Amino acid sequence: MYPEKEIIIFHVESALHAGAGASIGHIDNPVQRETSTGNPVVQANGVKGALREFYEKTASGDNKKIDAVFGKGEGRRDEKDGAGAVAFGEARLLFFPVRSLAGVFAYITCPSIIARFQRDLTAVNKEILKVSDGNGGGKIWRPRVSTNRYLSHTDSIAKLSAEGLLVLEELPFKLQDTDDNPDRCLELLSDALFPGAPEYIPFKSDFPKRVVVLNDTDYFYFVKYSTEVEPHNRIDDTTGTVDEKTGVWYTEYLPAETIFYSSLFIGSPRVQKDAFKDAAGVKAFIERVDGKRTWLGGDRTTGKGRVMMHLYKKEANMQNQQEV
Repeated sequence: MYPEKEIIIFHVESALHAGAGASIGHIDNPVQRETSTGNPVVQANGVKGALREFYEKTASGDNKKIDAVFGKGEGRRDEKDGAGAVAFGEARLLFFPVRSLAGVFAYITCPSIIARFQRDLTAVNKEILKVSDGNGGGKIWRPRVSTNRYLSHTDSIAKLSAEGLLVLEELPFKLQDTDDNPDRCLELLSDALFPGAPEYIPFKSDFPKRVVVLNDTDYFYFVKYSTEVEPHNRIDDTTGTVDEKTGVWYTEYLPAETIFYSSLFIGSPRVQKDAFKDAAGVKAFIERVDGKRTWLGGDRTTGKGRVMMHLYKKEANMQNQQEV
């Protein structure tokens, strides 16, 4: 059904707000989160809409191809039209930036996020991350981290001392003892996650040394309480002060340097079938996003939601895997 697959990486370059549409506590406009985990997410319809807008602005002469990929827009659809050729997944959080006492900030993640990412890599025919098994071979990377402990690259710039003290926000962490050195996995991720654009060279080179793998509980504490919350108000034209009818409201944002990924499953066109020969042609069209910027979420007029898009590298040998 979907012979071609791809993963798009979204590097958040300015604070991002993909709104949940319902207030929670003191936050009037919270970000979207998974119900089961509380992990921030950008729902698939938001990803699809942002990508469609990107193509409509950059490939305006290819309307038939845009319809083939995304389906016909509202008002132009009839009962004979099928869906678009691509199944878009939600943008899932992979790395979250947190203030660090050393090294300015760290990219945090956790074992459950890594396990989910490994599963998604397999689903889209990408090579999974492996560490040495001690016998000259490799085994899937499954980090194990205790509460108030962390794993990092040997040359981490987030550590305060040679003994491995780490301070994120105001919380201290100690280095986790492990036989599974993550250095190679983090270096491979740096190659696969980051675009080759010149402005991303310092981010790509520093990435392995900024990554910190926390325990699941510690990680979810930060993604819940370390987002940006920005106050807004409306000024009354008559009085020149805050409009009493609206007052002050608070909007939640995911900080710049957050890294998301979205899985794409690509089939042959169901509508505008002459636009592409097959699913491979659709994939080639999708690949135009690589190294390009677009906008995701709301509040664009205040500079929010600018993202850099990149196609994840590292194809796997899938000779024995059945098509999904």
